[in-house]
Amino acid sequence: MTIRVHLSTGCSYAFERDELDPEAHRRALLDLAERLGLRLRTTGQVAVRLALSVSYADGSTTQRSRILAEPTAHTPALRADAYDLYERLGLQRARVRAISLRVELTETHNAVQQLLLDPADGKRRGIERAADRARARFGEHAVGPGALARPRA
Repeated sequence: MTIRVHLSTGCSYAFERDELDPEAHRRALLDLAERLGLRLRTTGQVAVRLALSVSYADGSTTQRSRILAEPTAHTPALRADAYDLYERLGLQRARVRAISLRVELTETHNAVQQLLLDPADGKRRGIERAADRARARFGEHAVGPGALARPRA
């Protein structure tokens, strides 16, 4: 008899007020994908399933999940799948209170990765590794997407 343990991790983004703007929802998803990707890469794990949970002002929640095309800790892949799950909800003028992403994990050595001949993918992964080194040295917020930049007070 084999016992299979499903490990998972996740993070949430709570809006200061009920948020109607789909671009604010997408920025929250970008932030969550960035945080999850970094967490996965620093712990040597990869995601095999991604789940999205959206909480609304009336207290209801919608959840969607999918098995990923391949195990990954690559932030752009997590972000693309998160955006797709969000788009499939078909929200129109929804008052969103919070968004959460959760991933089911496996150890990196248990994952098989398709070799790609796309030089652009290699560059993106190289940039991601450099950004991870900068975050390790200067702090979590040292490097990030411009869409998440906040003006200094």
